[in-house]
Amino acid sequence: MMALLIDYLEKAAAWLRARKERLRRLDAQYHLAYDRDLKREMAAVKQDIRKKSAEISDELICSMDELRQLRKYFPELLAAFMEDDEVGPLLKKKEWLLDLRPVPPQEAALRLEQLRRWRAQLRAAKKSLGGWVGGVNADSFTATYPLLKGQLRGRMDKVDVLAAIAKADQFLLREGWLLLLTDSLIEIPLGKFVIKVNKLRYDETTAKNEAKNMRGKGTVAEANALKKLRKLTREREHYERMIRQLLLANPDYLRSLRKKDWLSRGKQTSLQRIAETVTPHTVKERAWLNEMRKRIEG
Repeated sequence: MMALLIDYLEKAAAWLRARKERLRRLDAQYHLAYDRDLKREMAAVKQDIRKKSAEISDELICSMDELRQLRKYFPELLAAFMEDDEVGPLLKKKEWLLDLRPVPPQEAALRLEQLRRWRAQLRAAKKSLGGWVGGVNADSFTATYPLLKGQLRGRMDKVDVLAAIAKADQFLLREGWLLLLTDSLIEIPLGKFVIKVNKLRYDETTAKNEAKNMRGKGTVAEANALKKLRKLTREREHYERMIRQLLLANPDYLRSLRKKDWLSRGKQTSLQRIAETVTPHTVKERAWLNEMRKRIEG
């Protein structure tokens, strides 16, 4: 039987629901007794919930193909999962990636430049409010910053205007990433992150040698060397994770990258080495559709 994402999500939602209910019971007990053991158990349950949420997020980004098929064939079912109290918020954070579409290189570059100009306008609008006193007249403000037309009305509080600017900027940021994730432009962010990873690997090797030379001396210098090494390792792992997330968001590009690697049979680049560690869940559309129909009907 084919493993289906909806089955995983149902089980994950039930698990989170049970752990959160356990946490609520522990919290009620703690407010009656203020017991240290209860507090420790609550901390452990919270950590379990964080780990499970991270696992679900990883599963979703690995399952972009299947999520797109769900939206195509079973939009109401996907919408139901979106409204689930447990997995819904995690799904909504990835929902915007479903809008990824192929864009010709020249068009993608032009649209990205336009988005950059619009975001610069929003930054200028936000900066202009730095020393603002009193309300903001929407008509005069949008005359200077026309991108906000339709977002502001009448006379508004400064806080509400800043919130509208932040919302508009978030939208433009996601639109920009949808362009950067296309086959036409994805190598731009990937290239930047690979450069960071390569530099951090070099710095990490240097820091390892420094820590090795300080080993056993029990000095402040030894502690600082280990601290520096751990910091560099965390940074490298962060950017490697970012690269994996980008590749998983565009599984077609990832598959083409692996194919190029196999065909070249030459020395691997840093990106190709990382790509080897990334495994998206592939979906054979017809077989998946038949399995989904059986699952829903039976």
